[in-house]
Amino acid sequence: MKSHLKLIVSVLLILLFCKLGCTEDPPVVPPPPPPNVKDTITLTYEYSTHRSIIINSKTTTNSKNSTIELYRQINSADTLVAEYPITTNDTSIIDDNNENGLELNTVYTYYAVRIDTTGERKDSSNVITARTLAATNFNYTWQEYAFGDPGSVLYDVWGTDENNVYGCGVLIMGDTVYGVMHWNGIEWKPVKRNGGLFAIFGFSNNDIWTVGGSIFHFDGLNWNEILFNDQILVDNLPYHSVWGTYSNNVYFGSGRGKIIHWNGSRAQIVYSNPDQVFVKDLDGYRSDYIIGVGTGMVPPLLAVYYDGNIWSNLPISSNRSLNAISIATKNLIYFGGDGVFEMIGTNFSRIQSFGYYIWDVKYNKQTGVTVASGAFDGVYIYNGLEWRNYKGQISSDNTSYSGIFLINNTIFCVGSTVNEAKIIIGKN
Repeated sequence: MKSHLKLIVSVLLILLFCKLGCTEDPPVVPPPPPPNVKDTITLTYEYSTHRSIIINSKTTTNSKNSTIELYRQINSADTLVAEYPITTNDTSIIDDNNENGLELNTVYTYYAVRIDTTGERKDSSNVITARTLAATNFNYTWQEYAFGDPGSVLYDVWGTDENNVYGCGVLIMGDTVYGVMHWNGIEWKPVKRNGGLFAIFGFSNNDIWTVGGSIFHFDGLNWNEILFNDQILVDNLPYHSVWGTYSNNVYFGSGRGKIIHWNGSRAQIVYSNPDQVFVKDLDGYRSDYIIGVGTGMVPPLLAVYYDGNIWSNLPISSNRSLNAISIATKNLIYFGGDGVFEMIGTNFSRIQSFGYYIWDVKYNKQTGVTVASGAFDGVYIYNGLEWRNYKGQISSDNTSYSGIFLINNTIFCVGSTVNEAKIIIGKN
């Protein structure tokens, strides 16, 4: 009996020790579900042309492997306009119907979605509507002004609004030579002595640049010469063109075949043409898309662009003479020279030949109107549907119109005859 009791006690003790000394595996806890990552997509309307609409898309970038798809919607039909990785968080998208053009004066609806790695639609944007531009009429009324003694000429014109416009050139008035005229909405007045200025461009009433035989900056009170602030500026005189985004990011086109960048304190040569072709005109879509064109004695001539990193030749397989450039969008660019040229995407062609050389061409982002000007009273206007030739209808004294400025529904053209400088203003 005692032996049985001892056995029972021994078994119980063994079980107790096992209970105390052996631990059970913890229960398996399932991992938390993956977070429901969302991204915000915001569309805003930038501007329209007659045949395209430009939209800005801003996105957060939480879903790194996703893509954004932008859709155009009309008559309940959705068309994919653009697709890009979500790592691009701020981009402008041009909808020109794959370079075939949208309809004039038509309302389109846009929205965007995020597509994940499985191809499923996730986050959606706001919905916006935009309208392409309508064709304008040709009902302009014109004013004509003449200034200066023989030898006077105005080469370029720029302003902030219809009542604050500057023309630059050489204005001989008796014993005094002026370089800049100012329009205050009522009359033109000379405001700066010393001529020889070929181009003018600005950013505000107190931030204006003129270039030519020197470089001047207007701060709202004084025209300050900055040429001698940097030896590179001196070495590459004269200058025929100027464009920029603000005063610490200005480009000068040189008569020595170079493009000079000014950062507010230092000049740098960013492009050099070995043939020293004049850089006659500069225009930019944004700071990362700038085009320069130029003329020399014989073709091929200059047509280069900046993509934010380097300057390269434009894909233009033509020996045409190019003297002026105006960018409507990155997919729609106008050129002036021995005719008016258009580049849609990479397709370059001459769209008008008026028989006389085109000295300038400008596109108006507010109205979609394009104006070209040239020799022998040549003024030509495109309203979105057709070109109208005003040659000899505004002036009839063989004026050569060399510069254009467009603002709202107003056209300013400057130039000269053999006897005086000329300015015309057209209002629609």
